[in-house]
Formats: sequence, structure tokens, C-alpha cells
Amino acid sequence: MNHTARLHFTISLLLAFLLASIAGCAGTGRYALNPRITLADIRIMEIKTLESAFQIELRILNPNDIPLEVNGLECRLRIDGKEFAAGVTGDHHLIPAYGSAIVPVTVYASMLDMVSSVIAIAQDSGTTQRRREPLRYQLSGHVLLGEKNLWRKTIPFATEGELSFTSMQ
Repeated sequence: MNHTARLHFTISLLLAFLLASIAGCAGTGRYALNPRITLADIRIMEIKTLESAFQIELRILNPNDIPLEVNGLECRLRIDGKEFAAGVTGDHHLIPAYGSAIVPVTVYASMLDMVSSVIAIAQDSGTTQRRREPLRYQLSGHVLLGEKNLWRKTIPFATEGELSFTSMQ
């Protein structure tokens, strides 16, 4: 076998090994679709001089035919385009195939940032119409996957929506 034939044989063998490895691992923790994460609830836990704590509940929907193993979550919450709060949780959750779960996360907000946001919202709401408009929020972060997932360790997420207070009046 000449040098060129040996090189082609080696490359073909490596390529076949790589393809067999990928095919063999296809069913071990690969998620075809990313989970969908939305804000389900927000509650005030504690208000201090410089910091406030909120309990947010995130609904995680698993659109895959295998369970989603979550070992942690990191998130940031923005309200009306301004940084509001951030938090992490290291709690373990197993979300069933085609199922969902509520994951609580404690997030922390700087009182200085909150006061400046309230002032900005108050200045923007010169009219009665603006005061009745819902606040826009953006939620983003990363989900830390369990050890069974060989391909990705984290999944980024981002979602947005509105917080309406008109029904609370």
C-alpha cells in the first residue's frame, strides 16, 4: 500500500469512527428542542435598605421525548428595558418528556436601581393612558443541564412579556 492510499484509508477509518460515535450517542441526553421558559409568578420576599429579594417562579416546558434534567439555573430580569434583578438556583429538577415544572428562583434587586427605575417610569407616565399600560419584562439566562447530557452543558433562554396591574386595582 503506497503512502497516499494509506492516508486515505486512515482518514476514512477516522471518519467512520467519528460517525459511529455520533450515531451511538444520539439517544443519550440529546435534546432536539430547547425548553421554553416563562415567568409564572413574582412575589416580594424581603425589602432591605440596599437590596430587595423576590421569589420568581419559572415554568419550564420540555418539548422533547426524553426527560430534561436541570441541575441549576441562572437568570436576569429586566423591566421596561432596565436591569431589575438577577439570581441563581442550584436545585435539581427532572422535567418529564412533554411535561412542565415550576422552578422557584430567588432574585435580588438593588434598591438604588429600583428607585431610579420607579422615577423613570413615573416621569414617563405623564398621562393617565401611560399609567395603565403594562410594564414590559425580559427574562434571560442559562439552564445548567444534568450530567447525562453529553453534547451541551447549558442552554440559553430568553423570553419577554407584560406585567399588567390593571386587574389588581
